[in-house]
Amino acid sequence: MAKPTPVRDLQATTPMDEAARAFLSARLGDVQRQLGKLGPRLGSEQVHDARVASRRLRAVIAMFGDGKRVRRADRVVRELQGALGEVRDLHVQLDGIGAMGDEASPLERTALRHVREQLSTQLPARMDALMAALRRWERRGLEALGDLERLGPKGKLGGHRIRERLIADLETLEARVIDAQQDPSATPMHELRKSTKRYRYSLELLGPAMPTEVKEILGSLIPLQESLGSLHDTDVRISLVDRHGDASTQGTDGVLQRLRTERDRLAQETLRALESWEEEAVALRAQVMLSASPLKRGGRTPDGDRG
Repeated sequence: MAKPTPVRDLQATTPMDEAARAFLSARLGDVQRQLGKLGPRLGSEQVHDARVASRRLRAVIAMFGDGKRVRRADRVVRELQGALGEVRDLHVQLDGIGAMGDEASPLERTALRHVREQLSTQLPARMDALMAALRRWERRGLEALGDLERLGPKGKLGGHRIRERLIADLETLEARVIDAQQDPSATPMHELRKSTKRYRYSLELLGPAMPTEVKEILGSLIPLQESLGSLHDTDVRISLVDRHGDASTQGTDGVLQRLRTERDRLAQETLRALESWEEEAVALRAQVMLSASPLKRGGRTPDGDRG
């Protein structure tokens, strides 16, 4: 995954309008750079990097509030993100199902080949849809994002407004953790995965104001996100094999059995990651950190000097 462009010279006391514009410039630049890397074949990793960049851009858009211009900008980026996701998700499944064939029996390989052929027929339409979304982005994207420049969000980067929003995201995340622990099936785990990503990309924006605390939280959050991602990919694979597998072959049953065994292993791994998250009290430390205004504590700069 490509790293975001660092935004320097920001601290807790930086006015929100200044910080939001700095982040907007950096994250929009990241999106444009990753889109520029997309060749005509729309490679898997390039699509993935562009999709992540669009997610990070949406987190910045939220810094500008919830007015009409903000909603329009978010809608335009969300449409681009969705088209990228449709192609990326299919790439992941095609690669994953292809990799399963390395250790499969002949009957299982027959079933996997059948599923892969069914999925491959969907790829041209999704790639066409992405190309159309890219053309719409060229027409409307920069204009919609440019409209945000005229907005003046109030407060400071380390002030109560952004912290209150992050606390709300954290509370949603913690509720999803409880749901997933009580029911580790596909839907609760997927909802937790989405909340984890949203919280991560929102939390990253506070990094210039509180680099040490944010780095500590992300150190535990990112492995959890990765574990949830692997579990989600397997859940989707089970659904696809069940839907597109050749029912006339014994291989489909064998593939499903292997996938469900792997799913059980990944679910246990994810539940252990959730236990680790709670044992280390990362979420609690995050809430304490976000409830104690860095402005009142003097607001450290990334260098550790007082702002």
